[in-house]
Amino acid sequence: MDEKTSEKIVICMAEYQGRCDEEGVAVGHAPKVLSAYHSMISDDFKAEVFAPRCVLKASSAESAKGAKVLRHKIMMKGHNSLFTKIANKMRMFANIRSVFLHTKADKIWFFNTEFYLMLYLALFGNKGKEIYCTMFLDGYHGGPVAKIKQKIFERAQKRMKCVISSGPLFTFKNAPQVFLPDYPYEEEVYAPYRKYPKEEVAVCIGTMGAEKEIEELVECFTKNGYPLHITGRFYDKERLARLRETAGHRVIITDANLSDEEYLKMLGCAHFVVLPYRPSQYGTQTSGVLQEAVFLDTVPISYTKVLENNQVPGIGFENWDEVTRERLFSLLDMEAYAKLRREVYSREHMKDVLKKVFTNEIQPG
Repeated sequence: MDEKTSEKIVICMAEYQGRCDEEGVAVGHAPKVLSAYHSMISDDFKAEVFAPRCVLKASSAESAKGAKVLRHKIMMKGHNSLFTKIANKMRMFANIRSVFLHTKADKIWFFNTEFYLMLYLALFGNKGKEIYCTMFLDGYHGGPVAKIKQKIFERAQKRMKCVISSGPLFTFKNAPQVFLPDYPYEEEVYAPYRKYPKEEVAVCIGTMGAEKEIEELVECFTKNGYPLHITGRFYDKERLARLRETAGHRVIITDANLSDEEYLKMLGCAHFVVLPYRPSQYGTQTSGVLQEAVFLDTVPISYTKVLENNQVPGIGFENWDEVTRERLFSLLDMEAYAKLRREVYSREHMKDVLKKVFTNEIQPG
């Protein structure tokens, strides 16, 4: 397909969640992936963006330019009532419906997804649109509720043109798929932070939600004595207070939203980044922090299952007792990360994959 033809294709990029803190500041990776993905397709396609205002405000000026503002957002708190939880689901449904009602594009790319988009597609279908969904997990596993959710997820896949999988080993039963990492590697962005001298410290960065084993992490590093800095937004302030009471003097816990510069500098200066994800959930999910650790030559520490499923070398463990000071001094060969940057996370490669998917030049698989 020639360049002139491909420029006529309109891609609707839709982010329907709008997760933010109580101050209205976007949380999570939606603004970052919006900016990255938008920049990768805007040369070849016309990108139409739908997203809540908090996400647009935190994304790049280019991706927010001319965007359609979705009305609803989700405020993240430590404890939500049942009514609030139900209301949040209805807000997401309303945003998804608004995208279908108001976009003129034939192709809709939901680039930040969760279960309630799957439920919407299973119930209401694709409305005659070509649906592309970026998936950061390969399904729902374990327990009767997970089995029901998985059935709905598989039904939703039948409404999709393609699953854009951020996991290299993910498989989807009822939809074609291609592999595309969360973020592209950009030398001009990451190289300056990779040049910082590494400090004798491990960091844990990001949203500090219930799905992370923060208590186990704090206990582990209090015991082994290696310096640990935990920095991120805690929705549950009572949990934050309990953690600070039990933390050793070399464990520093900060409740804050980091700017991109602060985040990259903190990650780039650390020898290690700890990903305290529960393996029952994140063993089959991907992580933007994990990928950016590769970009910055920062060694990730996580459950072996998390590292293996993301095909990223690091310090893996089966239980927290294995994370000793001795393990932390068995550093890895950084050439493995350089190879991943050149091959798997190459911006040009990722851009080419997206172009071929949206123009049907290659069959997903």
